[in-house]
Amino acid sequence: MGPETIDEYTELNDRLLARSRVSRRSAMRAVLAGGGLVYAQYRLAGAAFAAAGGTAGTGGVVLSGRHLSFVPGPDGVPRKAMAVTAQLVSRTGGLPAGLRAIVEVGTAPGDYGTRFDAEIRHLTGRDAIIGGPVCSQFYVKAVMDRLTPGAVHHYRIRLSDGTVTGDAHFTAAPGPVTAPFTFTAFADVGTHTAPTDPRHSWHQQPAVVRRAGGTWPSGVFDNNSYLSTDPVAGARGSDPWPALTQVNLMRTQRPVFALLAGDICYANPSGSGLPADDSMAMSRTAPPGRNMFNPYVWDVFFDQIEPLAAYVPWMFTTGNHDMEPIHGNHGYGGHLARLDLPGNGPKSCPSAYRFVYGNVGFLAVDANDLSAELQTNTGYSGGRQVRWVESVLREWRSGTAVDFIVAFFHQCAYATSNNHASDGGVRDALDPLFSRYRVDLAIQGHNHQFERTDPIRFGRKTRSAPDGATIRPADDGVTYICAGSGGRPRYPFRPAPGPEAPAPPGVKPSGARKLPEGERYRGYRPKNPENNTVSVANSYLWSGATTVIGKAGQKAGVRVPEAIDWSQVRYDAYAFLAIDVVPAAPGQTTTLTVRTLADALPGTKQPYTEIDRIVLARIAGRGPVTAAPAR
Repeated sequence: MGPETIDEYTELNDRLLARSRVSRRSAMRAVLAGGGLVYAQYRLAGAAFAAAGGTAGTGGVVLSGRHLSFVPGPDGVPRKAMAVTAQLVSRTGGLPAGLRAIVEVGTAPGDYGTRFDAEIRHLTGRDAIIGGPVCSQFYVKAVMDRLTPGAVHHYRIRLSDGTVTGDAHFTAAPGPVTAPFTFTAFADVGTHTAPTDPRHSWHQQPAVVRRAGGTWPSGVFDNNSYLSTDPVAGARGSDPWPALTQVNLMRTQRPVFALLAGDICYANPSGSGLPADDSMAMSRTAPPGRNMFNPYVWDVFFDQIEPLAAYVPWMFTTGNHDMEPIHGNHGYGGHLARLDLPGNGPKSCPSAYRFVYGNVGFLAVDANDLSAELQTNTGYSGGRQVRWVESVLREWRSGTAVDFIVAFFHQCAYATSNNHASDGGVRDALDPLFSRYRVDLAIQGHNHQFERTDPIRFGRKTRSAPDGATIRPADDGVTYICAGSGGRPRYPFRPAPGPEAPAPPGVKPSGARKLPEGERYRGYRPKNPENNTVSVANSYLWSGATTVIGKAGQKAGVRVPEAIDWSQVRYDAYAFLAIDVVPAAPGQTTTLTVRTLADALPGTKQPYTEIDRIVLARIAGRGPVTAAPAR
């Protein structure tokens, strides 16, 4: 019997690579002879370094892609600290002997009175990728501690060879929060520039990228495979690079942090967690039983988000495209070097954690552990993650400091995309807990579109909540939002029942159910007859009751048609969430307003347009609840 889990695939990957293990010196010679990958990455990072105000030293190295993260304690309350990671890229692929790094922190640009030692971490990824680039990357990591809560701190990273980044600043996590604040969220982001192209700086958008033996076609290690019919990112669209644009648009909302609910950069574009092999990437495919993987996509991604991430924390969780078995640890070994995951979740679940900001508790869940659709990581925690989720929810709903609970994870518990729709494993694990402990908002990804549900409790819609509605989650239930509209090429919604999209058992399509299932959002005017005003009946969920081997060789579930009535807002392009929280004194009404901002909506001639808004309302200080009885 062959391998089935990502840990078994990691073992296999190590064995395959060990057959032709190469030394670091011979690997570097191969890279330099194969199209100048090292120098190309240096050029890309150097452009971002210069754009951010960096000054070069004597060692031929640059620092770019800075990104901040909160440092919460075991209880989720942020410490008086901020973590920062940046990529360290050299002209030669190696580092000068004895190179050291520090982070300087102060109250104003140029006034840096405190220094923190930084670690330089080398990520090698088992030396090689079959048919692809050698994985050798360096990251500078530090924790800036003893910060003043709520105060603005300026910082820069300095190397012992004289290299220094430009100034950036952040606001340390406050103590008790009484003032309103905003955070942003999206998922399924990716990049618009593939790595290893010496001809272009990081913010330009080449159609193809050179590599040893040929070129990477668009859409292999970047987002650029948009169809001509795409109204935003297509050939006639108004924004060819929505992932890059949305990061810049988020800055206009002045968020205190950003959430990314999985499928971060698509270094693994295949997304099944199988062993790494790029030998067929020129044809946009991987060999059977393998995934494509290019670690240098991470470099491009970090440079893309630095204009925001160097100033506000980014909090990540993982999706199926973030399972990278070349690095071990359930596919998340590389994330531990590249990201600053809090690590206060259940043992062996690096991307499951919690943090508190103001009167809101945030719960990052690794849905790969729960998925019925794609099972290479399903069950790896042995149930520990679900037990931990319940313990956190019980704790938060037993106190008075947390009013709202926001969960974010990747595979959808509720969605109607034709590509992935709902994951029965995720729904079965989370819906009962979210319903019992009255979670307010669940932010999902995986389906490349935007969709908001009506409030749901124990699998059933409780009421209609159109644009502009005020929802009381303590009574109404959980609102699920799919924000997988972060920049990857869009997916269609489930079509009308037919041979390719069978109707649920017992449903005979008639009237509106025979129409194509269209979009539904503020200002939308259907061009043709479509089901955009009545209940969306046709969808499906993934079941793990029966398992099969998918086309790529991964273990997978099967689709089960279902009739649904909870899909309220649907937008088939690119958008992000801006969420405004207004705390209140105990006994007063506190609100969490969810605004959906669509990027470059066709015909508006505006950079973004609000297409949906709901208000979640609670009575502050009434966190303790008697858990709703299970059904």
